[in-house]
Amino acid sequence: MQITNSFFIKNINEGNKEAFKILFELYYSKLLYVAQSYISNREDAEEIVQDVFVKAWKKRKNITSNINGYLFTVTKNSCLDYLRSKKYKLSKVTNSIQLEAFINHTALTDKNTSSIIEKELEEKIQVAIDLLPEKCKKVFIKSRIEGLKNKEISDELDISIKTVENHMSKALKHMRLHLREFLSFF
Repeated sequence: MQITNSFFIKNINEGNKEAFKILFELYYSKLLYVAQSYISNREDAEEIVQDVFVKAWKKRKNITSNINGYLFTVTKNSCLDYLRSKKYKLSKVTNSIQLEAFINHTALTDKNTSSIIEKELEEKIQVAIDLLPEKCKKVFIKSRIEGLKNKEISDELDISIKTVENHMSKALKHMRLHLREFLSFF
């Protein structure tokens, strides 16, 4: 018997402890890995992940279709809270654990850190655009990058509005296919 995602979420929302136990077993090691990438002390990272599951149980009725995103967001925010508390405890005589906590907090809140993912996404988008047929590419660029309306594209390229719509439909399907790994991430 195959269990659907919505059936699983419904059981968690209703307080089914077996379903929540499965959730815990599926995600504990992944969340611990994430927490340990920011928190050097394993016991602290384990405590953070356990707290994430306690929060998830308490707010189980609010969990919708994106369990994955919910758990990772709560884990990241819990790590930020932990690092924030460590940051304020830094003194003039800093030890290596406190300094590492400060550096990790800075990295998590730094916009440049998240720009790595953005840069990778931009490269993937450019590759996907380059793979489009030439006319389709022109229409897509004029619509999505230059911000022109279908009528303006039609006039500029001397093609019908219906042709513009067909090219856009084809281009969007193509882009969804080539960017599916990022679309599921967001």
